Amino acid sequence: MGGTDDGQDPLSNLLASLAGCENVIANMVAKEMEFDLKSIEFDVNGELDPRGLMGQADVRPYFEKVSVHAKVTTSESQDRIDELKEKTDARCPVYTTLKAAGVELEANWTKA
Repeated sequence: MGGTDDGQDPLSNLLASLAGCENVIANMVAKEMEFDLKSIEFDVNGELDPRGLMGQADVRPYFEKVSVHAKVTTSESQDRIDELKEKTDARCPVYTTLKAAGVELEANWTKA
């Protein structure tokens, strides 16, 4: 996109912020739920059409879709993992900001 690739771009920082925020909120929620959270690993990816960044008016310059895949190390059931995910997503400021912006969010949390 015209840079030198010497550093992280702002949109990558946004995805990193989402992973970090989900991690913090998941740990808070897990304590409240008395959930056995040993660790959680996030893989976050975003899809966007670069034509929007380049100025094409009918294409939005931000993510069309963001995928969050979490691997949860726990003794808990998948139902409890799903409950942790739902509560975390609902309280994560970065996740809810993307949702409010109309970004399609795909979030899958599975047992590691």
